[in-house]
Order: sequence, then C-alpha cells, then structure tokens
Amino acid sequence: MKRFWAPLIISTLVATNQSLAENQPETNALRVKPNRCIALHEGQQCYQKLQFSWTTPERGHYCLYQRETDVPLICWQGNDMNRYTYKFESKQNKVFLIRDEDTENIMTETEVSVAWVYKRTKKVTTGWRLF
Repeated sequence: MKRFWAPLIISTLVATNQSLAENQPETNALRVKPNRCIALHEGQQCYQKLQFSWTTPERGHYCLYQRETDVPLICWQGNDMNRYTYKFESKQNKVFLIRDEDTENIMTETEVSVAWVYKRTKKVTTGWRLF
C-alpha cells in the first residue's frame, strides 16, 4: 500500500511545481508582439507597429536597443517601465535587447523576423536568340 502512495505524491509535487513556475513572470524576459513582419514582395521594406514588454529587477538603469545601433530606443530605472511601442521599418531581421547600463551587460534579447508573401521570381530564359 505504501508503494502506491509514494509515486502519486511525487507526481503531484512535480506537477504543482511546474504549474507555479509557468504562472510566475520570467525575470529579465523581453517579449515582442508580433515577432514577425510580413511584406508583400521579397526585398520590400516591411512596416509594423511592435509592442515590447519585459521584466527587469527593481534596482538598476536599463535601456532597450536595436542591436546594430548604439542609441537606445528608451531607458528607465528599475521596474518602473515594462512596455514600449515601436514603429518597425526594415527589409531584414532585427535583434532587440535590454542592456543594464550600470554594468553594460546584455540582460535579454529577442528577434523580429521579416517574411514575404511572394518571393522573387527568376526571369524565364529561353534557349532561342534572334539576331
């Protein structure tokens, strides 16, 4: 009888622990919606309004950056701010990150991918030439 209860109790504790972990916000997480920008034709500029959300520790000075630039999009102290709207314009994928300005460490990052409805079509060439 004791053998029956031990696995049942252990599986219940594991399930409870997983459930608690899923409900708690992930520390230093950076999320973006949508995470994909879709243009009509390959190579076209893609335009999208992005909604960033994140969690950071209570103390510290943080900034949101686009990876290729040294100019922050927005900065804040501690966990005073946790949302930002950004007008995305790009022909290629871009990585965004949160950096701790006191230590200059990158805390978290996320990527926005660019996709197309129609790929470039190759020109159809024939073997015939007119002279």
